[in-house]
Amino acid sequence: MATPFEPREVDKPFIPRWLRLTLQLFARSPVRFGILIAALGWIDTSAVKLADGYVVPKIWIDRIGTLLLPILWMIVSAVSRGADDSHRTWEALSALRRRQVWLGTLSTGATIVIMQWLVRLMLAGVVPLRAQGPQVSLQHPGEFMESIAANVLITCVFVGLCYFPLLVLGPELSPGDARHLSRKAARINGDWPTWIFVAIVAVGANAVASVAPAYGMTAAAFLVFLGVFNFVAYRDIFDRRDQNLRKAVALAPLPQAAPAHEG
Repeated sequence: MATPFEPREVDKPFIPRWLRLTLQLFARSPVRFGILIAALGWIDTSAVKLADGYVVPKIWIDRIGTLLLPILWMIVSAVSRGADDSHRTWEALSALRRRQVWLGTLSTGATIVIMQWLVRLMLAGVVPLRAQGPQVSLQHPGEFMESIAANVLITCVFVGLCYFPLLVLGPELSPGDARHLSRKAARINGDWPTWIFVAIVAVGANAVASVAPAYGMTAAAFLVFLGVFNFVAYRDIFDRRDQNLRKAVALAPLPQAAPAHEG
């Protein structure tokens, strides 16, 4: 691997720093991230309308949510690069056209779906499920977003925080290389504090959503927030930069012409 893409051990405690930098990026680019959150809210509302009058088994909605989370975080990684450095917005977005980026993203979601199916199969053999009708979903706004948010922790544990930013922003990294580097970064920096933090945020967001559902917007904001958090972790570990770039960089003074020699 090239040296810039070897993970480093960052200064501790890193969770409060990453949290602060994530909030700063949100405040710096409310339009960029607001559009993503609004788009998720529209998807949620559209899914509920499409399912109106149908019995939709919850397990299928959960599987679709598992596939959509990697796609969302892939897009958020590119948008976060532009929020941090506006000069690299199109460079980051153009990475979404690469075949291996989509291959790595969709294969991650598909692998998690298979893992969940196998676990469910094993649990059904040990503890037989009581005969009951199918659990239905998409009867209320916000349920689709919640099905995506339910996969946050397992996705982070499976590929690590830095996987999607590496896949999108790493020059020509294969999905296997990105997964290896992301897991290595988690081992070097201690993965348990990060997973505990993600779990706490997930529980907190779910509690807020239960009190003020806001038609899925709470879960949507939580998903985008954690996507930006992934980017901040990647930037600190792999770009070796623990601060956001300044929003406006002062122009360097123009070089002065050398004085003419008097004759």
